Amino acid sequence: MDGSRKLASPDSRPEGRQLSLSATLGKVLDTLPDHRGVAVALSGGPDSAALAVMTARLASERGLPVHALHVHHGLYPEADDWARRAADLATQLHIDFHSSKVQVDLTDPAGIEAAARAARYASLSHMALAANISCVLLAHHLDDQVETVLLRLLRGAGPDGMSAMAASTSKQGVCYLRPWLSNRRSEILAFMREYSDQTGFQPVDDPSNLDEQFARGKLRTDVLPGIERHWPGYRATLERFARRSAESAALLQEIASGDLASIQHDRPPYGQGLSLSGLNALPTARRAMVLRLWLANHDLAAPSEARLREMMRQLENAAQDKQIVLRHGSVHVRRYRGSVIVDSIGKEPSASVESVEFVWAGEPSVRLESMGGLLVFNQAESGLDPQWLRAGVLTLRWRRGRERLRLLENAPSRSLKNLYQERGIPSWERERMPLLYRGDTLLYAAGLGADSRMPQTSPGVQLEWVADHPGATITL
Repeated sequence: MDGSRKLASPDSRPEGRQLSLSATLGKVLDTLPDHRGVAVALSGGPDSAALAVMTARLASERGLPVHALHVHHGLYPEADDWARRAADLATQLHIDFHSSKVQVDLTDPAGIEAAARAARYASLSHMALAANISCVLLAHHLDDQVETVLLRLLRGAGPDGMSAMAASTSKQGVCYLRPWLSNRRSEILAFMREYSDQTGFQPVDDPSNLDEQFARGKLRTDVLPGIERHWPGYRATLERFARRSAESAALLQEIASGDLASIQHDRPPYGQGLSLSGLNALPTARRAMVLRLWLANHDLAAPSEARLREMMRQLENAAQDKQIVLRHGSVHVRRYRGSVIVDSIGKEPSASVESVEFVWAGEPSVRLESMGGLLVFNQAESGLDPQWLRAGVLTLRWRRGRERLRLLENAPSRSLKNLYQERGIPSWERERMPLLYRGDTLLYAAGLGADSRMPQTSPGVQLEWVADHPGATITL
């Protein structure tokens, strides 16, 4: 390849094609939040290659460093060649090249396309942050936007989904910019053909673009050609529809944000919970919007419409004394004392292990893997006698029912159930809290403390159970 040939100025091309492309890209480069540079997601195909070429030229005029980021999916035998060609183009353009190979989960229930997209964005974010770059340019164009609108329409999306791809989005700490959403792919291909004629670079031909096993491939081969024959101006129409949907979605988001603020409150240790009575007082449509927004604020995917309706039905109709547990992805949505909270699920302790015996030798903590946590022996001004603790076998086990504890010296012993209720520890949390025995004597209950009848000294030991996955800790 001859990378020394000078590409004619895009502004001089006929019909203003490249003027449009360079003008829209230039505006984006002029509004970058910092001057550390910009990255281009470079698959090696004609769209991303054109974006890399034009970005290199315009960024050079502005003194901005440019990085090319290539994600190697490994889904096709040609993937190694695509990576080489992307690297060749970066060399030709004198820009830094970064490549990362990802493993796509072919069994993902959301489908191969969704799995590949998730892997791609995760890889792009990782490479961008490693290069100290906060903005990545994507080569999505008007034809991509139209396809997205049609696909979401066929999947039953609401106004927020019908707004399709946004010009700017943020994922995993990186800003993604799409400068060519209003430009047709024919403009990009025309520019890329001229570049190829002048330099000899040939972009990648990705067979997945027309692969009918994928939804987009089916649209491109069967559906869109027929639409264009009857409605040649469909791109502009659908773009206008997406723009109006975005306006409607923004208005609905504003309403939902106001409703959420009025019924949301801090519910330690579960973060932001919802007032159940306040939620149920909202009209059905606004209640649905609030739940979607609240879940999104916990970094959770929106539930399907059927799942959301079932969630609303149970929260509205369940008896007050009935515990509501709704599984949503990696969390439980629960009703708790008049609130709706998110409780992370994580890895529960092994149900097959009822107890573990050990001898404490004075170490600061004892790791009890099968019980799913760490028993910490904190030094304190007063507490349990450490010599007494070391002198016998200790047993950590799960609750069996009817256990009692005397937390205060001059008070009677009380059932653990009542003590946990007074502490506001819900029933599902109690199942995750073990008890410590010396012989047959209960000396400590996680979440409550030690029995005051046990031998005490000053200084002494205060016990603390640290679970690997505390149920009352949101880890989203």
